[in-house]
Order: sequence, then structure tokens, then C-alpha cells
Amino acid sequence: MGSIGSLTMESSVLVHNGNHGRPRLPLFAYRLRSSLDSADSNVSAFGYAKVLFKDVAGASLCYARLMSGCRETRRRSMKRLKATEKGPGEGEDGDEPVDTLQAAIGKSKKALAMQRDLMQQIAERRKLVSSIKSSIINLESDEVYTTSDGGKDTNEDYTSSVSSSSNVNSTVDNALETLPPAISQDLGKGGLGDVAGALPKALAQRGHRVMVVAPWYGNYAEPQDTGVRKMYRVDGQDMEVIYFQAYIDGVDFVFIDSPVFRHIENNIYGGNRVDILKRMVLFCKAAVEVPWHVPCGGVCYGDGNLVFVANDWHTALLPVYLKAYYRDHGLMKYTRSIIVIHNIAHQGRGPVDDFSYVDLPLHYVDLFKLYDPVGGEHFNIFAAGLKTADRIVTVSNGYAQEVKTSEGGWGLHGIINENDWKLKGIVNGIDTKEWNPQFDVHLKSDGYTNYSLETLQSGKAQCKAALQKELGLPIHDNVPLIGFIGRLDHQKGVDLIAEAVPWMMGQDVQLIMLGSGRPDLERMLRQFESQHHDKIRGWVGFSIKTAHRITAGSDILLMPSRFEPCGLNQLYAMSYGTVPVVHAVGGLRDTVQPFDPYNESGLGWTYDRAEKDKLIHALGNCLLTYREYKKSWEGVRRRGMMQDLSWDHAAEIYEDVLVAAKYHW
Repeated sequence: MGSIGSLTMESSVLVHNGNHGRPRLPLFAYRLRSSLDSADSNVSAFGYAKVLFKDVAGASLCYARLMSGCRETRRRSMKRLKATEKGPGEGEDGDEPVDTLQAAIGKSKKALAMQRDLMQQIAERRKLVSSIKSSIINLESDEVYTTSDGGKDTNEDYTSSVSSSSNVNSTVDNALETLPPAISQDLGKGGLGDVAGALPKALAQRGHRVMVVAPWYGNYAEPQDTGVRKMYRVDGQDMEVIYFQAYIDGVDFVFIDSPVFRHIENNIYGGNRVDILKRMVLFCKAAVEVPWHVPCGGVCYGDGNLVFVANDWHTALLPVYLKAYYRDHGLMKYTRSIIVIHNIAHQGRGPVDDFSYVDLPLHYVDLFKLYDPVGGEHFNIFAAGLKTADRIVTVSNGYAQEVKTSEGGWGLHGIINENDWKLKGIVNGIDTKEWNPQFDVHLKSDGYTNYSLETLQSGKAQCKAALQKELGLPIHDNVPLIGFIGRLDHQKGVDLIAEAVPWMMGQDVQLIMLGSGRPDLERMLRQFESQHHDKIRGWVGFSIKTAHRITAGSDILLMPSRFEPCGLNQLYAMSYGTVPVVHAVGGLRDTVQPFDPYNESGLGWTYDRAEKDKLIHALGNCLLTYREYKKSWEGVRRRGMMQDLSWDHAAEIYEDVLVAAKYHW
């Protein structure tokens, strides 16, 4: 979803302000903002590609605070009522307390009536928006896209991002709709994109009001023009943005349209370093003000109970802008920020002179300066965000420990350790509506079939045969089919697979690899297929449909990543009854418990060092169990499918972090 790109905030109708709740009008927000000198030209926030922003302060919290305001009103009314029982005295007119009480009651009734009318209008509007169906992109289409950030210089690694937010109980109809293909496919580009599309929906299902904000990359059918236009200055140039909005799966989606975001949907991580940085600056400037300017359900969110969740370094400037241009000036003083680390290796590094692009007061430059023995002093966006955010989340418990080491922290371990008190590891979930073998739309044709735990054996065999047929491999049910899905680069350990291929070809197995990345590794895939045409298929590029089918049809999934903050493919695999063989790092260590033949427990096979021999040893034991111990093999597959891998548990832990960001200091 920082993979992912989108930004989520809570779209509340009533926003807490002071000691009581009331409808917050956009004009009020503008007046607050006008109190800041030169606010229009100075307020900066930055983002690029897919920035997801999640404000999840919590419906129940906001609702409780609103109710406390009502209780205060009743208390005052009772106090006035008791005063009237004493009659006139001490210089007071006997009728005045009664008149005051009646006036207060009348105002309360009017306010409640206005709120009820407003709730009804918003509910009707949301139902109308939710009924809009995609008319542009067909879910069955086999859209292929590629990315090539694997070979980027980490000193100039500006790429795209995601951030999010939520804050009040939804008072409108909460019927769920299917995420439209146009939006779903865009948010699904990469693991961060998967998270950006799934976590907001899980939080919404738990009663939160959540908004996802993303750049307008594609030609989406669902979003409607809000009529809101704003101008933001980036590197001395005024840029106009237009806000679009849709309501899907209980989540508000806000898209930011600007010429700099158009026509790059197939290469959202592309462009030179400065162009990417400018896109990010524009995005975050526009995104941080969404609660004030963009009406969702007819009313702007306001800033009463807001938590921004910035994903990865791509939106790490958001906490900095929140502090520098808002909280330091008495605005958004109850708003908090959380930053989620999906991959600390990419940090938004550049020369110190890049500070001039981010539009911050000069004394903030020290937040961005970082020194390392290789690159020397440089400009580091992630460093500034980690220092400024109120809480830090990593996408697994194992990764939370790794980023505190010199090997896993990529130069930021010192900052992480200094802020250890606000660090929390939360393992990602998966979208069980999209990744579910029982309902997977990509298994409904071409000889594939949907299957469940009860039909695992027959359904899996049918999908395996269909995959072999589709890719032109010999159809052999008893030959282990090994799959790999991922980016072709050093991190993913593709070179270890290459070193192990000669051994694999002597084991009577079939291998299917899907991915794109480094040109030399792409050539390697094609070469392997040419040399072992009856056993290997290499698909260069990426196909959502093919990824689903490989996951369903394979017996084994390889994930030899040198580091893996969380990893989603192993979760998808286990939910489809496909057995993972993984390098025990980060989230892979957290989610794949090693098979124990003595206790008949475990979910797959792991190895402890990124070496060819270690990979071969683990895969060899896996193949031995597949061939010789059918009962144990069946148990591993079934245990994987029986897990609850949904976002429900992760969303519950995120709630704890959001509450901690707001109230625990």
C-alpha cells in the first residue's frame, strides 16, 4: 500500500471540537487556516505514486466524546432546573432561569433535528455512490504491468507511496460492495498496494470511518468530481489539483488529479529523481488538507479526531508537514501521525540540496541530514519522518527486530533504536475476498475450478492440470509443481533459485516463475525456459490472473528472499493449500512455522541462511515429504488453509496503536 498507494482518513459527519460535537463546516476550517501567515504558499506535504493515508482515530472514541458533550448539556440543564425551584432571589428574575432552560432545550432539539437530517442525506448519497459500477475495466481481463525499481541506486530511490487515516463511527449504511476493478487493480500494484487496498476495508468493517487518498493515475469510472480545486506551489510553480471521490466497501476513496500524475499508470515508479520528488511534494501538500477541503458524504472531515498513517518513506514527509505547518501553529493540535515501514531499504535519499524542494523552514534541515560511511552526508526523507511521527509500525514482529540492527536498518537503525518506545510490529493480513480459492474469479474458466478445504485434493489437482495445460507443460499429477511469484532482483533471492536449477532439474519437478525486474534476471528466465522447455516456464512481466492461477495450481511456493519485511505471497499460498519453502527472515519467519514430523505440526519448510545449499536442503525435505509421506503432506496443506489470515486481527492491533498515538505519552 507510504504499497502502496492510497491515503485513508476517517470521513466523519460530526467532528469533535472542544468539549462538544457539532457539524464542522468547511468555512470554519478555512478560517482556522487563514490565521496562519502565508498558509497557502507555505503549507507543504509530499507524495508520489500511490500514497495511502489512513486516519483511524476510531469511531467509538469520537462517538463517546460526542455523547459526553450531550451528557454535559443535560447536566447544565438539570442545574438550571434546580435553580428555578428556589424561585426568584439574589437579584435574579424568577422567570429568567425557566426562559433560559426553554431556550437551551429548543436549541438542542433543533441541533438534533439538523443532525438527523444530515445523517439521512449522507446515507442516501453514499448508497447512490456505492451503486456505481465500473464500466471501463473488465475484472476478467489479463492486465499485465511491469516495474523496474529493483536496480535503483538506493541513494536516489524516489519512488511511489501510500498513507492513511480514520476517526469516527459510521452512521450510514454499511453494506459492502465489491471493490471496482479499476481502483482495485491500481491499488494492487505491489505488496504495499495490496495493503493499501485491504487494511482500510478491514478498519471500516470494524466501525471506523476511513478514507483512502491516491493520485489519479487511471481512467476510473467510479469517482465523481467533488468540485474542489486547489492550487499548490511546488518548486516555485503553481500546480492545480482536482479532487474526485467514491464510496466503496465502506471506505471513502479520494483521488487527486493533476497533470503530473497522468499517463504514468504503467510506470508509477518511473521518472528522474527530481520529477519524482516534485510529484510527492504535490501529492502530500494536497493530501494533508483533504480533511479540510474535500466533502465526503456532503461534509468535510475536519481535524477533530484524526490520525494520519503514512506508508513507507514515500509519505514520510507528511508527519513533518503536520508538525511544521499545523501543530506548531496551533492547528490540528489533536491530530497524530503514524508511519508504517514496509521496506526500510528505500529511504528517499538524495543530495542535501534536495531540501530546497520540500518547502520547509530552514531549521528543519537537520531532521533530514544523515551520514553513512558509504554515501557521506545526505538528505534522507525517511529519517525525518521516523523522527517526527508519533508512532512507528513495521509489517511484522521479526522485521521490527531486524530494522534495529546495522544489517537490517540500512543506516536508520540508530534512529529506530532511539525511538524504540514507539515501535510496534504488526503482521499483514490478506484480502480474503480477493484471495480465496472458494470464490476466486480467476479460477472460473479455462479448466480451473474453485475449491475449499473439503474439496482440496480434487480441486487442487484440477487447477494443477489446468495450469500445466495453459503454460504448455506436460500434464503430470504426480510431478511436484514449484512456483515463484515476485520481483526479479537480488532481494528476492532469484539468483539462489538460478543456482539451484541444475539440482532441481535432476529431481523430476516442474518450475514456473512469474515476475519482472533486472534485465539480466529476465533474460535468465527466458534462457531457463529455452534450455528446459519440458520443465520450466518463465513469464516476464506480471499478470494478476496468472499469479492467482500459479498460486492455486502449484504444489510448492518458493520465497528465498534475502530480507522480507512481511511477505504476502506465502500467506496467499497457504490459504490455497500451497506449501511455502522460505528463508526464515522478517515476516516469513513470523508466518511460516517449520514442519515438525514428530508432532505433525508446522506450515512449511524454512532455512536460516541465504545460500544455495540451504535452499536445496529445505526444498529437498519438502519434496521428500511430498513423495513419501502423503498423510503429513496433506496435513501441512490443510493446516495452512485452516488459518485465519484475514485483516481482522491486524486491524485490531492497528486500533491499539492508533489509540496509543492519540492518548499514551
